[in-house]
Amino acid sequence: MRINTLLASSLLASALTSVTSFAEPLSLSALENVLGAESRPAADSKRDAARKPAQIMKFAEVSEGDHVLDLFAGGGWYTELFSIAVGSEGKVYAQNDEVIWRFAEKRIKERTKNNRLANVERFDQIAIADVNVPDNSVDLVFTALNYHDLFFTHTVRDGKKVVLRPNGAVDYKKALAKLKRVLKDDGVIVIIDHHAEPGSGYEAANTIHRIDANIVKHQLAEAGFTLVEEAFYLTNPNDDLSKNVFAADTRGKTDRFIYKFVKAKS
Repeated sequence: MRINTLLASSLLASALTSVTSFAEPLSLSALENVLGAESRPAADSKRDAARKPAQIMKFAEVSEGDHVLDLFAGGGWYTELFSIAVGSEGKVYAQNDEVIWRFAEKRIKERTKNNRLANVERFDQIAIADVNVPDNSVDLVFTALNYHDLFFTHTVRDGKKVVLRPNGAVDYKKALAKLKRVLKDDGVIVIIDHHAEPGSGYEAANTIHRIDANIVKHQLAEAGFTLVEEAFYLTNPNDDLSKNVFAADTRGKTDRFIYKFVKAKS
């Protein structure tokens, strides 16, 4: 009996170790291998130096088998990296609402054609609050350089104002409530965006495509999340926070904040 008990204990311990190992965040070296995957488009890697994706994904605690919700995924640059990182047992949801879809459609369709990213499910022209993801199922909610687009309502083309959101800014409270429902209790939210000058308000989203970091922290706290960590991989103290992020001498060189949030403990 004792031999059988010891054997059973040994098998259980082995199984638990295997599960724990499977769930551990990927190492930096493993994530660097993700960047070098043969399946990854060569053009994507040209932006690695400016975006530092291996460090970002390490900060986000990405693990094999994770379920990731990539908000405002755009053309899917990060979607592809997450797809490779989480593996066949993982899942990546790539969400673009009706505004971002205008700029992303061609690129993300090309990236995902012929089911080349088999573990990716797209939510095209769907608001954050309407994504069809099971509650308490997502390990990581991620958005890079797009939180400000919640408040991106219009732009100017050829001197004329073009309204992109006729009903006004996205209801961020409704959107964040959805994220709180779908995020696992031990999941994380990582938000990266371009710093705007403190006190610049929502208009910076329309004029220069930036956001005051204090707005993000306030809104997440209000929604029931706690800021637990900040990373500084993408800081640039020489960035002029009043300049448009798409200006020729600014693009790819902005001062960016990187925040990690978890559900606040009740």
